[in-house]
Amino acid sequence: MADVTQIPGIQSLWEKTGGDSQVCVAVLDGLVDRDHACLAGANLQRLPTLVQEELSATGAMSLHGTHVASIIFGQHGSEIPGIAPKCRGLIVPIFSDNRSRVSQLDIARAIESAVSAGAHIINISGGQLTEIGEAEGWLESAVQLCNDNNVLIVAAAGNDGCNCLHVPAALPAVLAVGAMDDRGQPLNFSNWGKTYKDQGILAPGENILGAKPGGGTTRLSGTSFATPVISGVAALLLSLQIKQGQKPDPSKVREAILKSALPCYADTESADRCLVGKLNVLGASYLIQGGKMSEQLEGVEAAGCGCEGITQTVLEETVQAQQQLQESLESALLSSTSLPPTPESLLTSTQIRSFSSPSNSIMSNN
Repeated sequence: MADVTQIPGIQSLWEKTGGDSQVCVAVLDGLVDRDHACLAGANLQRLPTLVQEELSATGAMSLHGTHVASIIFGQHGSEIPGIAPKCRGLIVPIFSDNRSRVSQLDIARAIESAVSAGAHIINISGGQLTEIGEAEGWLESAVQLCNDNNVLIVAAAGNDGCNCLHVPAALPAVLAVGAMDDRGQPLNFSNWGKTYKDQGILAPGENILGAKPGGGTTRLSGTSFATPVISGVAALLLSLQIKQGQKPDPSKVREAILKSALPCYADTESADRCLVGKLNVLGASYLIQGGKMSEQLEGVEAAGCGCEGITQTVLEETVQAQQQLQESLESALLSSTSLPPTPESLLTSTQIRSFSSPSNSIMSNN
């Protein structure tokens, strides 16, 4: 599932919407190569921040930001089809190539800027490791501002491979994102924890195809790259609400993503690694369209069989994706090897960093 086009249910959702220009997604990350061929025609605006450096074709954070943005906004027909290509994007640089760790105050300012510019969703592929998920007042206030204005923060759970929490992912009303492999199993480096058990979702995060600055493509792993998958799907669900004549409601979309999550069938010892569960595009879109998550529908999504209580229209739209889910679940029953975890020491209160795969040392060690 290294390409977002292979995510079960995404093709069906794309038939309904490729995004709406009224829906705005802010990307708080590194610099983004907006001249990349896959972003030609994308509606992207850069907001002013403290990052003054220019994009570098060889810079770690330029790669990080460009890759993340392309997962969401890559135009269909290009070499990197993104998840929500028709949505509006705000590029809010917080990391530079010579500074991959920033203060919680910097994050808070960037969040406030994104809210003021009209963001519905804020993607943060980074965070700070904490003992109990606590944050400084600046960041808590910024997250509360989002909650008050119904803006959804989607944040990476972290790559420490431990029962540990990062902020902002662990803060109230944030949607935390862990990484899973193409068999639907949580990757060994993906964090878990009590808070994530209630507000965390697993998404594809291994060898994800994306853009690299200066042109071309690359594949990267980490919760950093699972996060924009969720942000993109959330943007499509907001777009679907607009198509249905409704006002976009990020809190309802967050609820739909969590409520429709599928079990990942991990063994008992690692069950907590599954967070709430796996991304279920079909289930979330069904809820947004006014459906109810009955036991029958959950059974169909998880196992690809059984149809009581589901309309024929829903069944016809989901047959192909259900077959993909069935194949994925059958593979998940086999033993597999994931990337090794890389524990990291606690960062100081002034350090928030980006999250890439432990195998990508140039970025994970920044």
